[in-house]
Amino acid sequence: MTVPTTVQPMDPEQADRLARITARRAALDEQWRAEIKAAVAAGASLRDVAAAAGITHTAVKFIAHGRPPR
Repeated sequence: MTVPTTVQPMDPEQADRLARITARRAALDEQWRAEIKAAVAAGASLRDVAAAAGITHTAVKFIAHGRPPR
């Protein structure tokens, strides 16, 4: 296998696709966090929300209520 000795510039079309996907991902992350907050505010248990979101109940608590001060 040959290892390139120089780094090639990114293809402009690929860079554009990556930038658009990144923007969509950021928007989805905001929606995901908002939905977690809404579910907790509506009274759902941290564990139920965690199971639906695929994360820990501690992560749900941090998203819904913020991290405790250190």
